[in-house]
Amino acid sequence: MRDTLICTVGTSLMNNVKGERDSSLYSMLMAQNAKGVALELLKRPPEDRLGGAEINSIHSIVKNKRLGRLENLIFLVSDTPNGEFTGRILNHFYENPRNQERFVSVSVKPIKGLTDRDVNLFRNEGLRNLVRLIGEEARLKGSERIVINATGGYKAQISFAGMIGQALEIPVCYLFEGFSEVIELPPQPVSLDLTFWLDHVELFFDLDEGLESDQPFSLPDERFATLVDNVQVGEQQLAELSPTGQLFHETFRNRFIKCSSLMLPPDSGIPPESKKIRYEDDNRGKHKGLENFLNKLRQRPYIKEIYTHYYNPSLNAPIRFRKSAKGIVDQVEGIFSNAGATTKFDIVTTALNKRQQQACIADLCNASIS
Repeated sequence: MRDTLICTVGTSLMNNVKGERDSSLYSMLMAQNAKGVALELLKRPPEDRLGGAEINSIHSIVKNKRLGRLENLIFLVSDTPNGEFTGRILNHFYENPRNQERFVSVSVKPIKGLTDRDVNLFRNEGLRNLVRLIGEEARLKGSERIVINATGGYKAQISFAGMIGQALEIPVCYLFEGFSEVIELPPQPVSLDLTFWLDHVELFFDLDEGLESDQPFSLPDERFATLVDNVQVGEQQLAELSPTGQLFHETFRNRFIKCSSLMLPPDSGIPPESKKIRYEDDNRGKHKGLENFLNKLRQRPYIKEIYTHYYNPSLNAPIRFRKSAKGIVDQVEGIFSNAGATTKFDIVTTALNKRQQQACIADLCNASIS
């Protein structure tokens, strides 16, 4: 049952109200009274065009029973004062008990970088963060519970939200201007390769955070050409996923979660509390948070034991998992960093081949970074 609606937000509501200069709505808008605007809008029918694209389209989605329950409503607003204010109005509107289309939980999430003040920021950061936010909700709630309403916002934002829904197998609705009913965008064939993502899973997670170097990123495969952007930051080069690369990464993070039970190695059969954790570098108790982190890791069924082999009390590094430097397919190296210290450790798994090893790395990265 779909019970969660993700809605991109534009400023049609504000623009409509600005045209009503003799109304109380206009006065409240000018006074930045978001709750007052919402209360005035509640006096009007939800199909009234003055309510803007979001209210009109949500009404059509609810009326046509595209949601089984009105549980979660998530507004994705632009990184602008107008976007933030429109989000506040909509939040009050859909939380109010007088609204017959009220949702149990309403939240407003700004999309950092999604602004018309800087085209490069919009493309490189804004669209990536749009993908991240929708991908995060798909992982937390399950794509089978979500509908995307891509009616409001910048045209590029609307288009990209449609692509995200297609890739993550989430229905996407859109209300064309002048129409009274939303349509569901037809599915389009997406040719993407889970094997390619698994083969480079460590790199995808690294690029998601950004890789700094004094040299431009060297592509390990020509298929990365459209997935990676090199950005100059001071004297350093930062390699990060492009908006298309972010979509590719989020797509397969979600697809892997759905089919991980078929790809991960077998259960070790060892109860979690019986799995050994050996501190071979004699840093037990020295690294704050390490013991809890490793105890959580040994809950994974395919893990047999863990042993640390490196400790630096004054080194910061990202939490990461990667193939063992020893070239052993049943081992994965982990890096834990916290409180200014870093510990490296090896995880012994039940993996029988490289594909199962890569599946372990994908599973551990998803579990530790989500």
